[in-house]
Amino acid sequence: MNFKKFAQKYADEINGEFRDYDENQSVIVIRLEGDRFQAVQGNVYNHEKYGGREVVQLKTKVCTAAESINFSEVLASSTDNIHSKFIIEDGFLKIEASAFMDSISDSRIKEMLQEIGNLADEWELKITGKDIY
Repeated sequence: MNFKKFAQKYADEINGEFRDYDENQSVIVIRLEGDRFQAVQGNVYNHEKYGGREVVQLKTKVCTAAESINFSEVLASSTDNIHSKFIIEDGFLKIEASAFMDSISDSRIKEMLQEIGNLADEWELKITGKDIY
C-alpha cells in the first residue's frame, strides 16, 4: 500500500484536507461533527524492533501536557479504545495508533483515523474547552 496515495484519496472522500510534508510524512485534516476539525499526522517508517517491518503511525495532538489533565481518567478511558492509545510526546498529550503496513487494509486505516480524530477532539474539548488542533 502507498500510504500517501491512500491518505490523499481518503481526505477527498471525507471532504477533509491532505497536506504532504515529505516522502514518509503527511497530514490529514479530518472534519468532525459540529464544524470541528482534527489534524492527524501519518508517518511511515521501518521499525527496527520488529525486523525493519514497515509501520504506519498515526497521531494527533489533544492538548499541551501543561493543561490540567486528570491522567487517571484519561488512562481509564483507554479501555474503550480499539486502535489507539494516549501518549505524551514533545510536551503534548497525543493519541496514537499504529499498524504494520503488510497486514492492514484500507478500511482498518480509515477506522484508526476516525477513532483517533474523534477521540482527540473529544478529549481536547473536555480538557481545554476549545478546538485547537
